[in-house]
Amino acid sequence: MAWFEVDIFEKCVAVDLHKYSHRTALIVAREKIKEAYGHGFRLVRLIHGAANITKKNDGGSIKFSLHSILKRGELDKWVDKKESEFREGELILRLRKNPTPVDGDWKEIPLEEY
Repeated sequence: MAWFEVDIFEKCVAVDLHKYSHRTALIVAREKIKEAYGHGFRLVRLIHGAANITKKNDGGSIKFSLHSILKRGELDKWVDKKESEFREGELILRLRKNPTPVDGDWKEIPLEEY
């Protein structure tokens, strides 16, 4: 089952994308990045797995797609690309400072595929 965890003290949200299809994982990742930025959070941890996979043909489609959208600049509105980092099995995104954060509830993520 997919999950996410909000740490209000560290201003970080962690999102596990393991059980999703490639398409759903990217939708959920984008939604949580935007939401975290909206709440004024500073970090998003996207847990994608495939830590030992180094070639796209060997699997790890979520991992390589996340890396690709970050490098292409699709997340630049919310993410500081230079301060973000790839780690084993996860992507750590440092978010830009939101000048007008809002406090509110976090949306649930799908437990299964869309």
